[in-house]
Amino acid sequence: MHKGTVVAALVLLSAALAWAQDPLTDGDKAFRSANFKSAVKLYSAAANAEPDPGKRAEIRVKLAMAYFNAKERTKAEEALTAALNDAPQLELVPEFYEAEFIRLFNRVRTRMTAPPTQVAGSGPVRTGGAAGSLAQIRQRLAQAGDNTAVEAILPTIEVLEASTPANTLPDVLDVKAEALERLGRTPDALELRGRVAAMRAAAQALPGTSAVPLEALLDARRLLAAGRPQDAISFLHGVLLAQPSCMPALELEAEAFLEAGQLEDAYSVLRTALLGNEKPELLMSLGEVELRRGRPTGARDAFRRVVEVDPGNDRAWAALGLLASRMGDLPTAREALDRALAGNGTLFEARVVRAQIALVDGQPTAAFQHLQRALQVKPDDPWATGWLGATYLASSNNAAAAEKLQAAVKAEQVQFSAALVEALRRAGKVVEALAILEGAKVEEPKASLLRARCLLDSGRPAEAQAVLVNLITLFPRDAEAHYLLGVACHAQRNWPAATKELAAAAALPGAPAIAREAVSPAEDTRRAQEVLDSALTPPPTPPRR
Repeated sequence: MHKGTVVAALVLLSAALAWAQDPLTDGDKAFRSANFKSAVKLYSAAANAEPDPGKRAEIRVKLAMAYFNAKERTKAEEALTAALNDAPQLELVPEFYEAEFIRLFNRVRTRMTAPPTQVAGSGPVRTGGAAGSLAQIRQRLAQAGDNTAVEAILPTIEVLEASTPANTLPDVLDVKAEALERLGRTPDALELRGRVAAMRAAAQALPGTSAVPLEALLDARRLLAAGRPQDAISFLHGVLLAQPSCMPALELEAEAFLEAGQLEDAYSVLRTALLGNEKPELLMSLGEVELRRGRPTGARDAFRRVVEVDPGNDRAWAALGLLASRMGDLPTAREALDRALAGNGTLFEARVVRAQIALVDGQPTAAFQHLQRALQVKPDDPWATGWLGATYLASSNNAAAAEKLQAAVKAEQVQFSAALVEALRRAGKVVEALAILEGAKVEEPKASLLRARCLLDSGRPAEAQAVLVNLITLFPRDAEAHYLLGVACHAQRNWPAATKELAAAAALPGAPAIAREAVSPAEDTRRAQEVLDSALTPPPTPPRR
């Protein structure tokens, strides 16, 4: 029994590791690919997860390099400051780094080892969190009349920041955020605000209780609701700098990246959040991101993993079924959509797509039942109404089909235009069908085939022949076009041409059964006409003697 438990645990661990990735290795890959934003996030996660100060310092140097290449010098300096705090004796080999980065590193180290400086117009800036030094900086900031004066105060704030204990650091960062806001560096200021909020939430949490910064998450949610996803991203980045393992913040940041259209960043954040934490909601978001990145196989894998982790998740079954239908995997689509609808019969899109599959399977009655249920959820929805019209058309209820399809096309569901033309043609309303076809955007060869059928029904085979000859020039292997051309020629009593086109249609893949059945009667007609023509031809006049 114990052995079976161990094996089961190993299986579960293997499943988790299939999704888990090493953030340091992924960060290196992102850096080599010049995806510096993703590298920043991955290096930050790796640094916060590394307990050894020396190794953590090396990771923070990589983080600084990512910031440096992303043209974010202030954040690169902050990362180098953190690296030197972890390893004060840290040295860089100049041959491995750009000269400008080495100079930046040397400036940060010099600033950290220099004694407190006297700033003109103020008393000495005392480190160690003394209240007077911070009060003086606040006073100078309040008296600064322009950006130049505010810019001059920033180095003083950074010196104080580097030497302030963690318990009073949020007060210093608040002042720095105010200075950055006045300089118009809103993203940097918001990042600091998020960091401060997370630090204060952690400090106020009772031992053994969650340190989730609820107020900070609410502020980020408000930024998203206000249509400011980039500001939410900056704010949440600060939260995660202070609390890198805060899952709610990671999930919300992924949502913000998704709303901002930054799909690669959303993907990186979700992969980080999934490290050892396979929440169905995160996997669903990952599947959505993969879809928008144009990677349907990755989305399918994510949705499949959801139903493995949570077999009763009807949303995941629906997503898997809809994706399988789009990819042409109808057996998987049938199974997944049926599972989804068994768990939740109100899933509208799943209902409609299941009806489409029933139509493909030649089951209009089942399709009709699915669409009725869908229209109970969304009455008069034009998309579902259009498919209901297509179902009526498949059942040869042409009048009902025309009514539903007209309602759908009127609601700008133009994909049903061709079906509407066909319904009207079958109902004998050829003139109306041709009028709609003229203004509809129906793709070829469907448009010409419909036009030819309407012309044939209205007794205009010569015009139909002209349309079909042009169509076959563009689509020489269209079996239906050859068949209709054979019909047009037959209507004009051109038996040889009719026989030729019907035989050509029957020889092509996808030929309608009626084309193969018409070849023999057409050939018989051609031969009978030849016999008749020969019988009606008078014999030649005998020569005169």
